[in-house]
Amino acid sequence: MAILRDAFRDGTYVEFSFVKCIPGEFEGCQLNFKHYKNHKKIHDFVFGWTNLTIENYIEVTSGFPLDMLNDFILNNLYTSFENHLYGLEWKKRKEKDTYRLRLYDSNIDCQLNVIDTEVRKFGNEVRNEWEKGLINVR
Repeated sequence: MAILRDAFRDGTYVEFSFVKCIPGEFEGCQLNFKHYKNHKKIHDFVFGWTNLTIENYIEVTSGFPLDMLNDFILNNLYTSFENHLYGLEWKKRKEKDTYRLRLYDSNIDCQLNVIDTEVRKFGNEVRNEWEKGLINVR
C-alpha cells in the first residue's frame, strides 16, 4: 500500500492500495482509498481508474512537482476524466520544499501538507503496488 502523510499533523494521511488489476492499455484497476485525519478514518472506498489515469497519476506524483504532462502545462493541477479522485492540486507553502496538496472529486476534498520528496516516494510506491497487481493477474 502507498501512504502519503501530512508533514505537520500526526495521524493525517492517505492510503492507496490495489484491489484488482486488469492489464492492458484500455483496461484498469480497482483501488482502495483511505483518508485519515487525526487518526480517525474519514474516507474508505473502492473505485476504478483506467490504466492510463494510473500511469499519469504515477508520473505526476513520482516527478512532483511536475510542470508538464503529455505536452500539457499543469499549472499545479492534474485532472483526469475519472469519476473518483479526479483532481490533484498543489500550492507551494512558505516552508522549504513543502506544498498544500489537495485530492478531490465531487464528494471528497482531502488536503495534506506534504514535502516534495515524500510525494515522489508515494508516487513510486503507487507504481510498485500497481506493477505487483498487474503481475499477480497473469
